[in-house]
Amino acid sequence: MDFDGLFSRADALAAGVTDGQLRRARLRGELVAVRPGAYVTAEHLGTLDSEQQHLLLARSMSGERTLLLSHQSAAIAWGMDVWGLPLARVHVTSGRSIAAKTSRRRIVHGTAVESVECTSHQGLSLTTPARTVIDIARSTDFEHAVCVGDSALRRGLVTIRELEEAVALATYRSGVRNAAEAVAAMTDRSESVGETRSRLILVAAGLSPLLNQSVFDAVGRFLGRVDFLFAGPCVCCEFDGQGKYGQRPTEVRKNVLAEKQREDRIREVGWSFARWGWSDLADPEELVNRVRRALARASRLPEPEGTFRADLLP
Repeated sequence: MDFDGLFSRADALAAGVTDGQLRRARLRGELVAVRPGAYVTAEHLGTLDSEQQHLLLARSMSGERTLLLSHQSAAIAWGMDVWGLPLARVHVTSGRSIAAKTSRRRIVHGTAVESVECTSHQGLSLTTPARTVIDIARSTDFEHAVCVGDSALRRGLVTIRELEEAVALATYRSGVRNAAEAVAAMTDRSESVGETRSRLILVAAGLSPLLNQSVFDAVGRFLGRVDFLFAGPCVCCEFDGQGKYGQRPTEVRKNVLAEKQREDRIREVGWSFARWGWSDLADPEELVNRVRRALARASRLPEPEGTFRADLLP
């Protein structure tokens, strides 16, 4: 069937497709029912990642105008990172103080919504970015909440002040204290979930790195930007995330070489380096020890030449 994306039974019938053809296409595995009366071709569904599939399911429910898309479902619609949050069900909020209801495909949250906390975006009725972040921060753990908030701040979807105002509006809602603690830890200088998780591990261990600093040599020549920087002892740290160097082999080789040259330039003026990746985040103690060892080595070296500063991120 030549349909691009989500379509309804009414769309199919209007295009001349019969109910029998829809049924046979489903039996052959060519068509997937996202929910009763809402379909997508198996070919199209196979091109979508888990977040895109979740948003597809959310769109199939968007006709129920009394409900607002919320929590991680709204976060995906806004383009926020939702690392580790469950996506099996679409989250909506009723706007009324009623008990939450859970079904196979959906969770309906019974929470009041102020007029300033709801809006529309790309054809969807949903909670604002600030309300979305706070809802997640009220209902999940600290680490996941900060990851969502950092991504919203980095993308310019919300400001710290707006998040603080959203916390104030949520004063009498469950989990608001957890939300306030998470907001206090959020920043717009984290470029990825991996960087956010790394920062939280280091801060919990009593380390206070500067974030995404631009490094310059003694004559002011830009050498590169680093994810984390300790000003004394002087150590630069990098989180190597998945896909950082691209996907195609030629692209990866080119970017790895450029990364090595950047690190070499920064090392040449006296900076020490520490690196880690996703697998290292599973062992926070070892990651912290790695950074402490780098700091100890750097303490025995002369101070680097040049300067550093927190330039605007691209």
